[in-house]
Parts: sequence; structure tokens; C-alpha cells
Amino acid sequence: MRRILSRSIWPVILIVFCFVVAGVPTAYSQGEDTTLINIGENKIGEVTAEQPTPAYLLTIFDPQLIDVQVLAVTQGFAPALRVFDPSGAVVQDVTNAGLASVAQVRSLEVIAGVYRIEVASANGQPGQYVLGIQAGEPLPPPAPLVLGRSLDGSAASDAPRQRYTFAGLETDALLLYVTSESDSAPLVSLKDAATEDTLASTSARVTSVRYRIPAGEGDYLVEVSNGGGAASEPYTICLEDESGAGPRCPGGAVATPLPTATAAVFVPTPTPVQQDQPLPPLPSTGACVVASLTGGRVNVRSGPSTDYPVLFQLSGTALAAVTGRLPDGSWFQVNVNGVTGWISTSVVRIGGQCGSVPSVTLTPTSPATSTTPTSSPTTDTTTTATWTPTATEPWTATPTPTETPAMVATLNFSLPPVYGSSALTSGFVPDPFTVGVTGGGPANVSYLGGGCTGYTTSAPSFSLNYTAGAFPLLRFYFIGASDSTMIINTPGGSYICVDDSFGTTNPTIDFNSPASGRYDIWVGSFNSGGAVAGTLYVTENTANHP
Repeated sequence: MRRILSRSIWPVILIVFCFVVAGVPTAYSQGEDTTLINIGENKIGEVTAEQPTPAYLLTIFDPQLIDVQVLAVTQGFAPALRVFDPSGAVVQDVTNAGLASVAQVRSLEVIAGVYRIEVASANGQPGQYVLGIQAGEPLPPPAPLVLGRSLDGSAASDAPRQRYTFAGLETDALLLYVTSESDSAPLVSLKDAATEDTLASTSARVTSVRYRIPAGEGDYLVEVSNGGGAASEPYTICLEDESGAGPRCPGGAVATPLPTATAAVFVPTPTPVQQDQPLPPLPSTGACVVASLTGGRVNVRSGPSTDYPVLFQLSGTALAAVTGRLPDGSWFQVNVNGVTGWISTSVVRIGGQCGSVPSVTLTPTSPATSTTPTSSPTTDTTTTATWTPTATEPWTATPTPTETPAMVATLNFSLPPVYGSSALTSGFVPDPFTVGVTGGGPANVSYLGGGCTGYTTSAPSFSLNYTAGAFPLLRFYFIGASDSTMIINTPGGSYICVDDSFGTTNPTIDFNSPASGRYDIWVGSFNSGGAVAGTLYVTENTANHP
């Protein structure tokens, strides 16, 4: 009986072996020297004349995001990096034209299969390196695009791709512009937001592109990533309706048309949102934000009533920062990319610390009195706005705002960081970790109170996911060309501000016994309208400071 069992199992073993071999792409099994590597591992390797392109095989079992980093060990060695998907196609090519000591890919989307990673020399010099694969940080939620509202962005080689979302119009086609002034342009992909199927994409050789989206319902996702340049690749993105009935983009359809990457985008049938699909959780700390309750689109109106016109629609994947609320809590005042509007609380989910959101009291005035609405950016609990009703008896007719209140820029941690994000574990090397940042922007941080000063962007300058360990200190400091400030939103949801430190005009913020979690960092200019170019440092060494 034992002899029969032994013979019968060999065919099974042979079949399993054939399946295993078949699972590895042919291009990866031609006898070349490859090394297996797993997520969470670091491998030491060397580029030599005999082996100019060391190769590694990474097996992925479930779709996820990963970070790939090659750090030079030999002084003067500049690494390059290529990643191939299971079909053998190149999905990332980091040429490292700037000859940096690190070549990396952040938040790379991978599916089940075997990926090939190749390391080479960007400057022809051989040398040793450390290749590390880590689980990637989840991408920040996409920023919603508003008609006629131009947004500036920057695609860096060491940062995740920037993402934007918008909804199609039922009765009008849309035009999407992405323009870059640099010689090396970012890569632009237009996708269906529900399925993430790619509808159109560009090459790094195309510096300006226009997509035409035909009329019809549908949610769209735009992804902008680095095209291979050593430096950050600045760009401008803007959306407008083709008919010209809505707000216009600067240099849009009324000007000379930009090159059109595709004559028309064929819109797939929108995929209905499954009610039993769990929606992504909202943050429990930080500023108050709202998102769609069902995953569908939500109307953002010009006033707190369904009688007001719709300014735009918030897609099911986007977040909106809450800046105020009606006293009865029925409507939220929100700010989306600098546009102020109102969302009914009955159609949204709530995240962050919303208990301190100021109440907005709407007070009717006499019809003969025309009053300019005002709002105060102080820390008072009530912001007062006024309007003129259209009838003699107050509140008996649809109220018509006389003017739009001036928009006040505030800090919004839910926006994509301007200069990207990273993940560090205690004991990280090299120490200090550095990233180039230019501080300054329209948001006056004095509204935070506590002596906070300076002017910065609404989106964080940089975000760090930190895993604590044996080191008792986590220090952030910035060295810039002029007087600068720093604000950090801690993992606990509190804001810390600082101006000068160590006898300089550069800021430093220390965390003793630091907590694990996300740190959002804003670098600001001390003076309004200023811009401070410099370097943000993260260190665990007390000897490192401005």
C-alpha cells in the first residue's frame, strides 16, 4: 500500500512543478542571475563591469501599493532603477539624470504576479547599493476640480502621483487642460473613477495636452506623475465646459487650442455603487472634513438651501474641508480648492474634529439696506454673514445673496502635499532625511491661535508617516533663504507652531518620545506674499539643527 501511494503522488508533484515554472515569465528564467526579494526586505547588491544590471524578482500575491528604493553605499555611485510588470512591460524607469544617491519609486500600484526590478549605474561608475521594498503609503484622496479654477502642481520623482477628480456634465462636453513649461513634462492619465480603467494617457515628450470629455454622467480620475526628470516637474491643470457657459480656464478654449491628445474620450457605462461595498474610512483626527454618504456625487450649492444653484458636484471619492455650519447643524459651509459653498449634512459623512467648527448665523436685513457680507478669520465661535431678502417679509421668499463673502484660505491636511510624502521608521538612514521645499502661500496661520504666525499653502508642504522605535527624539527643522515658520499637525490632531530657533530665523520642532503616525508639515514665510526656498530636514540626532 505504501509503495502504490509513493508512485501515485509523482504525477501530482510534476503537475504542480509545471504550474510553478509557468507562473514565472519566460524573460525571467533564461538562466540569468536573479535574486528573490520580498516586501519588507533590504538586499545589498553591487553593479560591476561583469554584472552591470543586477536583477531581482518580487512576487506579489494581492494588489497593493509598494515603495522601491535603491540607496548608494559606494561614494560617487548614482543608481538607476527599472521595474517590469508580470507581462514584461516597463512600468517605472527612474533614470536618475540628476545623479542623486537615491533612486526610488513611491506608491507603485502592483497586482498579483512576478515583478522584475533592475538596478544599474546612472553615471557609469560601479558601486554597492541597498535595495529595499516596503509596503507603500496609501495615496491621499484626489483633489476635486472646479470649473474654471486653475490649480498648480508639481510631479517629483520621489513623491506619489498627484490625483484629481471631477464629474461629467449631462448636457455639455468638458475640456481638461494640463500644461507644463519644463522640457521634461509629467505623465498624465485620464481614468474612469469607478473602475480605474485608463481612458487616455500622454508621454513625457508632450508638454501640454487637452482632453475632450463628451457630455454624459460619469466620474473621472486624473493622475499626474513624474515623467523621468531629475527635478520636480511643475504643471497647471484646469477644467472648463466646452460651450463657454461656465467659468473659463486661463488660456483655455477661447485661446489658441492646445494639442489634443485624443479627439474624444469614449465614456464607459458608469458602474453603479454597490451599497454593500464599504466606503473608505474618514480621518478621526485633524481638521473637520466631509465626504459623500453613499459614494455617489454630492451637490455643492452657493447657499444653505436647495433653492440655491449648484456650484459644482463633489465626487464620491473626494473630501471637502468644513469651514462653518448653520446653528441647527443642517448645512455645512465647505471650501474646495478656494471655492466656498454649502453641503447638506444629510448627504455626507463626517471625519476629523468637527466639534469646534464655527457656527454661521444668517441674519436677514431690511430690503432697503444693502450690506456687504463679512466674515472674521478670528477664533471666535460665531461668524456672522448678512444678506438682503427679496421680499418685504423676511424669510418668505428665496434669499438672494448680495455678494459672495471673501474666501479665507485655511490649512487643509486632506489635500495632497505639495512636495509629496514619505514613510520613515525609527533608525532610518541617511539621517537627516531631506526634501526641498519652498514655503509661503495665501493662508494666514494666525487663525490657529497660540502665537502661530506666517503664511503658507492650504495643502501641507510635506507629510511623513513615522514609525516610532528606540530613538527618543524626532526633530523637524527647515533652513531657508529668509525668515520662515513651521506648523505641524501631529498624529493626535493638534497643531504646533514655531518661528525662530537656535538663534536663527529658521524653525525647529522637536517631539520627545514621538508617537507613530502621520505628521503634516507646513513651511511658511514670515511675511505675507513671501516665498522661502530651502530644505526641510527630519532627524533623530540632537546634533542636527539649523
